[in-house]
Amino acid sequence: MRPARQTALIALLLAAALALTWLKPLDTLGERQVEAGLKRALVAFAAARTLNAVLSALQEASVSLQVGAGIAIKPGAVLEPLDDVVEQFSNLMFVATASFAVQRLLIELLSAWPVCVALSLLLVAWAALAWRRRGLPAWLPRLAVALLMLRLATPVLALAGEAVHAAVLARPYQQHAERLHAIDAAAARPAASGASGASSAPGATGTPGTLPAESLLDRLKALATQAGDIPRQVEALRERAQDIVESLVRLGAVFVVQTVVLPLLYVAFLLWLHRALFAPRPPAAPGR
Repeated sequence: MRPARQTALIALLLAAALALTWLKPLDTLGERQVEAGLKRALVAFAAARTLNAVLSALQEASVSLQVGAGIAIKPGAVLEPLDDVVEQFSNLMFVATASFAVQRLLIELLSAWPVCVALSLLLVAWAALAWRRRGLPAWLPRLAVALLMLRLATPVLALAGEAVHAAVLARPYQQHAERLHAIDAAAARPAASGASGASSAPGATGTPGTLPAESLLDRLKALATQAGDIPRQVEALRERAQDIVESLVRLGAVFVVQTVVLPLLYVAFLLWLHRALFAPRPPAAPGR
């Protein structure tokens, strides 16, 4: 590429970077995507805390049997492993929620005017020296590109993360959230057949993509506290718990990919790109 064309291309790219820095179109889009992810994480976190609280109480539910002086059995104790999984899931949802909140905070901090002014000074100095064809200090392009990457990194990450969610993660997210709703509906049948008043409880309702909490646990509680075939109740509770554990684990995997795996890969890519841009190039062969 001829020096004049190269200089014009550099000036055009620097002007585009200045426009992105001050007009903030990526920041606006990035904030919207972060808010969408934050809402999903908050819904999951709130439902996980509700599951955890109710399961803790449910494990203490007992069934009284008149054998001799009478004994009390706690079928809900079989849900203790599920309670542990829900606790871990709620911790994961807290981390995911914090990750989205940090992304939103970084967008606001890195779009503040001091950062924009510092970046503008570096880009203008770079453009002026390139236009006058004066020697550029080695640190100037490196620092300008590093600050530009830092300035635009978070909104681009938010856009990329939400694009990956829409293209790849939305389907498993909906699938396993809806599966919890299916478990909720299935739990109504054994609860209605064994406990008075359970049949009049609200059905499995909710918006697809959200985590059911109280309706499911109310039916599990009815199953745990009804008298009758205790082994059958314990086995039914164990089956329900296994289904819920699988759905929670798979839902947690969706958030791990979006809030942990993708950001780490993105940071690694930015570091590689910065090094590749300023890596020393071998001298051109004679005659070329």
